[in-house]
Amino acid sequence: MTSRRQISRRALLTGAAGAGVAGALLASPPVLSTARAEGIEQRAVEIAAVRDPQLGAQVAIASEFELFQQEGLEPAVHWNQSGADVITVMAGGSQYLGTGGVFAEVVFGGQDLPIKIVAALADIAATQGFALSPGVKLAHPRELEGKRLAFTQGNSQVLILAKMAKMFGFDAGKVTLVNMNPSEGVVAASKGDVHGLLGWQPNLYRLVTMGGTMYATGTTLYVTDKPESLPLADRLQYNHSVLLASQGWIDNKPNTVKAVLRALRKATDILTQDRPKALDALQKQLRIDADALKVMAEANQYGLGISDAVAASLDFQSQWALEIKRIAKPVTPEQGFAPQLLQSLDPGLVTWKARA
Repeated sequence: MTSRRQISRRALLTGAAGAGVAGALLASPPVLSTARAEGIEQRAVEIAAVRDPQLGAQVAIASEFELFQQEGLEPAVHWNQSGADVITVMAGGSQYLGTGGVFAEVVFGGQDLPIKIVAALADIAATQGFALSPGVKLAHPRELEGKRLAFTQGNSQVLILAKMAKMFGFDAGKVTLVNMNPSEGVVAASKGDVHGLLGWQPNLYRLVTMGGTMYATGTTLYVTDKPESLPLADRLQYNHSVLLASQGWIDNKPNTVKAVLRALRKATDILTQDRPKALDALQKQLRIDADALKVMAEANQYGLGISDAVAASLDFQSQWALEIKRIAKPVTPEQGFAPQLLQSLDPGLVTWKARA
């Protein structure tokens, strides 16, 4: 078991991002082949996951349909409220598998902790964004100058504002950012105490249902009457959810980790091929309002592949962390990715190539 330095909860949380079934349960998992069952180094696995469709969708579906059991595992899922909580328990050494945003790997890599990304889960950039308060109308993004926006400190949605400022030629420094937790931000924006909310789903959805309007997400502009999808190179934010594993498990329990990956791959197939069945399972496991859940799940692009887009997300979040002095050195994909187990499962799932 790999040793690791402890990090204080406060140090971690200041850098963490907040950062998202029609039919019965499978009555009994199919019988495993002896070769596969005997190859697993440890059947009992604990997974630290986040209770939202951005960071926890595949784990929720795998739990609902006993997909882990089908792979010979005895799972125990520990649900957390945020990615920051997962960072804390993994850094402290009490959990060796977990879900989070790529920013988690920025934190781990910045502290030289032996925890790596072994698979992607979803492109979640479209669930990060910016909504205007009820009654706020802007003729041009320049009119954001002088406005007050709620945001949650330590989260990279502020980069959406910064990139819009460069795109539309206004001074982001003239926009007042008011730090508050996400639920407070929704309430403040709905009452007109601030002019908008920089945040993530389902908080943006909740503000819109109260009369607010979407203004931008990481992938789409809504500054005119017609939504404008942004090409990958011009996105306002890059962000992925990922599966993280300790280096000790990657090295010493590779078949166990691959069994987890197989279960999550089956869950991803359900998400992409039978969305009603997936949404029903997610509602049961995640306990999120059905309408909000549908909005969030449809905004995410689910897939386990480690691609150039995942690398771009890690680079983007690492650069931001450097700028705000959350880390002292950049964390690169070459440092943060451990794609070999996913590649052995299916070479087509790893299209990213390490830089020379």
